[in-house]
Amino acid sequence: MSSLIKNLLCSVLSLPVLAFIWIYTDGFTRETANVSPGKPEEFALFTMPKTGTHLLRPLLENLTDKKSISYWCQEVDCPKTYLYDKNLTNLLMLLPNVLQPYWLNQPIPSKTFISVLNNLEYSDGFLVTHAPFSTEMEKICKERKCVVFFLIRDPRDWVISVIKHPPISGIDIYGAPIGDNHFQSLDFNKKIDYIIKGTEWYYSCLEVFNLFLGWKNSSVCCPLRFEALLGPRGGYTEQEQLVELRKIPQALHLDVSDDRLLEAFKMSFGKGTVFVKGKAGNWKESFTEGQKNLFKEHLGDVLIELGYENDYNW
Repeated sequence: MSSLIKNLLCSVLSLPVLAFIWIYTDGFTRETANVSPGKPEEFALFTMPKTGTHLLRPLLENLTDKKSISYWCQEVDCPKTYLYDKNLTNLLMLLPNVLQPYWLNQPIPSKTFISVLNNLEYSDGFLVTHAPFSTEMEKICKERKCVVFFLIRDPRDWVISVIKHPPISGIDIYGAPIGDNHFQSLDFNKKIDYIIKGTEWYYSCLEVFNLFLGWKNSSVCCPLRFEALLGPRGGYTEQEQLVELRKIPQALHLDVSDDRLLEAFKMSFGKGTVFVKGKAGNWKESFTEGQKNLFKEHLGDVLIELGYENDYNW
């Protein structure tokens, strides 16, 4: 606003009106409008299955006083048709203005998903789902200034957790109630090979990680390392655990003390029916030398990229 116009307005308008115009034109931003001290911004928890969702979910609830809403449950009124054909899913994702809110569900129109996020604003909740990364999903989150929390976990432990999941929950992570009878009939060692390599029915370990790891470097995302959140249980010090926990309130512009963070973690640990030991390094007790070599062949580069190994000598 030029000084000439401002001087003219001063001569014809009252001071309160002029002040409002000045603030609106020169100083008003979305950030100053929507962010108030102590109130978290819009956020969502988009995770890979079996990476610690049921640790971070109650932790976010405790720190923000918001209720989590699971996309896979009946709390979200949205199309949720299971789609097991990997090739068909990839083709549908090539269409414009579509995204996949849950990794095994059929992709849906972007506007349908936006309506889900809008409804959550009214209920003061946040969404929890296994949403693969896509540029369309990232664009929507960026436009809404929605912070996405994402968990990183050692892929080797992920394999073991996938195998142990069905007996605990009654379903396999691919959605069908004990849907793959062949997989269930295998012994533990053969199941490890099965998950690493994948089949027509099962995504391989590499395929699953490739679906989600785009979140790790997204500008809207706050990535957290599962093992670091666990602290000494995950091979990290208590100070390193605090550093990781602090990332949560920092991403949401919340003022939370270290004591409050640790208290919230203790309240959250062990919650949920599928959160069992919360321990890192389980793969060391299960992988044979042959399976270690198989894993290096399929995901050696991923382990290095994620910082779990420096090279192939493990």
